[in-house]
Amino acid sequence: MILRIAIPTLAVLLTLIIRTVSSQSCCESYCYNNDLERKQVQHFATKTAYEVIRVPDTDKQHIVPNCRPVKFWALNRHGTRLPSKGDVLKWPKQLKLLQDAILENYFTRRTLPDNGRMCEEDLELLRRWNWNPNITEQYESVLTTAGWDETKYLAQRIKERYWEIFGPTYEPSKYHFRHTKTQRTEATFKAFVEGLFGTEESKRVQPEPATSPDRLLRPYDDCEDYQNNNARQERDENGEANMFLRTPVYTSAVWDISQRLGFRHNLSTEQIDAMWGICRFEQAWFLSRPSPFCAAFTEEQVRVLEYREDLGYYYTDNYGYEYAPNLACHVAADMLKHLESVGEPTVVSYFAHDSAIQLLLAALGAKRDNVPLRADNYATMRNRRYTSSDVPFGANIAAVKYQCTEPQEPVKVIFFLNEKPIMLDWCRVGLCNWSDVKRQYQRFREGNCDQLYCHGSGATAMRLSYALVVALLLTGAQVVAWMGRSL
Repeated sequence: MILRIAIPTLAVLLTLIIRTVSSQSCCESYCYNNDLERKQVQHFATKTAYEVIRVPDTDKQHIVPNCRPVKFWALNRHGTRLPSKGDVLKWPKQLKLLQDAILENYFTRRTLPDNGRMCEEDLELLRRWNWNPNITEQYESVLTTAGWDETKYLAQRIKERYWEIFGPTYEPSKYHFRHTKTQRTEATFKAFVEGLFGTEESKRVQPEPATSPDRLLRPYDDCEDYQNNNARQERDENGEANMFLRTPVYTSAVWDISQRLGFRHNLSTEQIDAMWGICRFEQAWFLSRPSPFCAAFTEEQVRVLEYREDLGYYYTDNYGYEYAPNLACHVAADMLKHLESVGEPTVVSYFAHDSAIQLLLAALGAKRDNVPLRADNYATMRNRRYTSSDVPFGANIAAVKYQCTEPQEPVKVIFFLNEKPIMLDWCRVGLCNWSDVKRQYQRFREGNCDQLYCHGSGATAMRLSYALVVALLLTGAQVVAWMGRSL
């Protein structure tokens, strides 16, 4: 006797078999609480804690034989902060529902997978988790204690390395500071100068007032093309970041995450983002204390989530957006002007946001891959140069000018990202000749940044429109005057 099964029934059976096998072998065995290394915390995209990626205190890459540092310039991202307003409003309820559902899956519904279950220690962490009631809308995005401390210690390390430039005490003529109009960048500036000069002396330090618009530190706010590109990338279903959500790599990760937490359906992107978000924030606030929701993800799943964010940033703030380097024109020109100058100030330090750091990296030509990031090349881009985790809380780009004894090229420059030399193809192990720096970035040194920085219909077009209106008004006035004379 031959058993005949209709094709639709066979398809259903195959789906059930696949789901059953997946539920039995879906997940990697992993215990976040017991993992002493937790390498994935270095891949938390722009919510990575600075302390987990910075160089050790013993690093000596800033020392150049037969050279002495004479100028210091830096662009800093604000330190670790609290979540933004939208997240503060929705996460408490959303995360509480997820917490209750996961615990119910494990202890009541018993829908946990056969393999790769959450360990008892991680479940206990999750059981004891609660939203900090002090994190309210009133304090959205403000700098945290961790952000203050990491910035203060950064300043102390920099001063120790470049004591010849910074000197022992604060001298107003030697320093130039500026921050954007936000609490987190202002507080980061204050933490930085406290690290340099101490609590009392730092109160004397006055930064240059921020401008509006701020084309030095927030040029993207004043550029319509940048804003249009961001909106286009967000809504375009064929954009690389959105297409990645439909790849087997991403959908498999979502299925595994959902299964491991005891769900028999896929969690939504919003639910995964909430867990991923609070995991990263809490881990940045308390480095040595494991965040319960980080236990929802294995190291490989974190890499997948990181890549999704990398794609988003790559096509808005980096090489995937053709005009990204131009947006950093003002700040790049400021850096070059400072390095070229002879007199004071000898130290310039600005405090801004992650987009400013990413745009300047693109302008410098740093961290550029031979192949662009795409939705379909996650596997081959695992060792990529560009990653948004290189722009963590407290990220910084520094340019240090050295005066050397070499007669042919006595002036050198090293560009640093997070205290590590940036390896540019035209420099020697990070050490660049000043003549090469000037040639590489000639368009920023000599160009008109007000015209160059924003492509298309942004501020440049608005200025042209204004000029046209003025011209028409003048023409009209001349016509009226001519008519008056005729009468």
